[in-house]
Amino acid sequence: MRCYFSLSTVLVGVALVCGMQAQSAEPKQTTAHDRPLWTMDLRQFGYERWLRKNTRPFPVGVDFTDTDHIAVAWTMPDVPHEAKHTAPLIPEPAHLNVVIFDAKTGQKQNKAEWPTSSRYFSRPLFFGIPDGKVLTCSDNALRLLSPSLAIVREIQLPRPAGCLNVNFQNSPSRRTVLVSILSDHSRKEELLEVETLAILSSWTEERTPEANSKGIISISDHWAVGYCDEPSELCLRRSGQDWQPFHPNGFDTQMIKRQRIPASFVNDNTLVVTRHVAAIATVDGIVLFTITPPQQHVLLPPVTSAGGSHFVMIEDRFRGIRSEPLDMYPFTANDQASVYSIKDRRGIFSIKLKGTSPWTPWDIHDNYLALSPDGTSLAVLSDGVLKLYQLPSDDTGQH
Repeated sequence: MRCYFSLSTVLVGVALVCGMQAQSAEPKQTTAHDRPLWTMDLRQFGYERWLRKNTRPFPVGVDFTDTDHIAVAWTMPDVPHEAKHTAPLIPEPAHLNVVIFDAKTGQKQNKAEWPTSSRYFSRPLFFGIPDGKVLTCSDNALRLLSPSLAIVREIQLPRPAGCLNVNFQNSPSRRTVLVSILSDHSRKEELLEVETLAILSSWTEERTPEANSKGIISISDHWAVGYCDEPSELCLRRSGQDWQPFHPNGFDTQMIKRQRIPASFVNDNTLVVTRHVAAIATVDGIVLFTITPPQQHVLLPPVTSAGGSHFVMIEDRFRGIRSEPLDMYPFTANDQASVYSIKDRRGIFSIKLKGTSPWTPWDIHDNYLALSPDGTSLAVLSDGVLKLYQLPSDDTGQH
């Protein structure tokens, strides 16, 4: 969940005109008494942050499978590692590990693993389905797992790359997933119903520099957002219909100097369009509210609650020294996470995160977030330690 890009890149792009009347919503910081409901160190279940010398932790995933359960996943190489060795750049045999916890107590409910291939920096497909199930990809198979982690159904993916050659985008509700199967010259898109893994629609697109600058970047159950036209600009389309330019009130959504505008659905009819200022807008272009981070801070893509009522965003800040003669530039590091209520159009919770420091080489910190389907709980997975926070209800005010 980390991004590395220059400050000049962040400041290029969307201009928010003065006439926008949407309210801004900054949540208050948590106070000393805001403690996690429980804390769990994943090392007792076999997770290791550092597997080899000077390599980042193997990526993990965390998500709620329903309001009462949280699932965590990570990949672990099969070959015994030596601390002095670096990770290979080619895929290597590994296993996908999944553990499910009781969200109220933190007690382990189930644990299972499946053979897969792991690549440096690759992150496993993994998200929870609100009825207790889990969707994963491992060993060249897309699998729907039961609450006990038994295989409910699966579909095989093209070999040899399998899961490593497929991109996935799930809808905020987790009811649908867009599977992009890559080949040398084309990209096959399949929209699947998660519960049955049945294909709802499919099409093929060319893989050319021009075609790669367009396409879908986020989906909901009935809409897609992406890039279209020349020059490329942000567009929306409803299922089965054509692309239409998307211009939320006051935002210029054309691509400027090839800087693509981030946009993500947070429920079926609402999405977040982000640059320095984030606009939370409906598919009709109505901006409900905005989020304005401080200078030298940027917002990462939102993490959604399956019920569609809340979302959470990590805020990065630039750290380090800028010296062009020395080829030194600041990079972004996680700073805090904030939860927002779409109904109340404001932030309800914010917590500080430990980000990577530019002064201590290889002291890297990664943070992963998940929201319960009803938006009442926040899971924070930091450096292999899982914490569960109970969120204030929308009508009780901010912390």
